[in-house]
Amino acid sequence: MIARRTFLKVVAGAAAANACSAAAAGPADVGDVTAGAAADLHAGTLTALAGEPVCIGRDAQGVYAMTLICTHAGCDIGQQGSVSSQGLDCGCHGSRFDAVGNVVRGPASAPLAHFAVSADASGLLTVHTGGEVDPSTRLVVA
Repeated sequence: MIARRTFLKVVAGAAAANACSAAAAGPADVGDVTAGAAADLHAGTLTALAGEPVCIGRDAQGVYAMTLICTHAGCDIGQQGSVSSQGLDCGCHGSRFDAVGNVVRGPASAPLAHFAVSADASGLLTVHTGGEVDPSTRLVVA
């Protein structure tokens, strides 16, 4: 027979792990995501796309996009955490990533995956989550 305290810790841990993994649909399950107008995305910003496990940012080199699925336990940082121009914080286990997805603090040990971004003739952005790109990949916009 296990102690009540041990039982409660095990049940709480299992519930938390299930909540993280159940809530997070992988970006590849999402497909292409409309991300607004390039003109509205200013340098130095990083924004979660509402309802999607994806964020879009812009730096001096251009526009980029990343997954919001934490590489530690698969939690959706957009749902359980925070996204800002200073970086991303996973609310499940405390992992922190910089604004381009590099691990700043574990327990995550791998960076966030990046996706291709395209713009149509009117400047509307689309994030293509079907495959990863090199983290240095940027869409140059005027």
